[in-house]
Amino acid sequence: MKQPDRGAAGARVEPVALQELLDSWPDQPQEAARKTIQRYGPPDEVTPSRLLWFGRGPWKRVVVNRDTIPHRFPKPHNDLLEGWIDYRVPPEQVGVLAAFDGSVRVERTRGELAARCDKEELNYLALNLAHDLVTGKTTVQEARRTYTQTAAGFLLGKSDPYTEGLQFQVPEGGTADLDDPTI
Repeated sequence: MKQPDRGAAGARVEPVALQELLDSWPDQPQEAARKTIQRYGPPDEVTPSRLLWFGRGPWKRVVVNRDTIPHRFPKPHNDLLEGWIDYRVPPEQVGVLAAFDGSVRVERTRGELAARCDKEELNYLALNLAHDLVTGKTTVQEARRTYTQTAAGFLLGKSDPYTEGLQFQVPEGGTADLDDPTI
């Protein structure tokens, strides 16, 4: 997978500096960062409030945020881990995805789709169900019910393909929707 422009927002840091930064973070983001580092190696970009990896696993971009966002679906937890992929969501489907899960995010112009949760496996689950919604395989109500049941099973140690990885072919680029000029 090709790596996107990283810009000047952050840069790689030495392991000692990264450790010092993580030591200043709250426990939950610190734990998520350590797990992500174990899984994907050192981050490609570091800022005081987030770590970023590019082109790792199925992801275009993985982000661990220091600052968490409270979320109550399917149970109270804090969102802090983002997984981004190339994916074109038709404009008429954006509201459907928002009704399914407010932590599923669409970047229409960039042609990207993301899930944000506290565990990578639940990001897989959200994106697999988002794909099912966009392709008409399920309804919002069914997707929310499936997410709830599958997430509960995952938290009890049950495996499910939807929490083990993306179950659809992820495009590599060509998903941007630049819209139409009106002026």
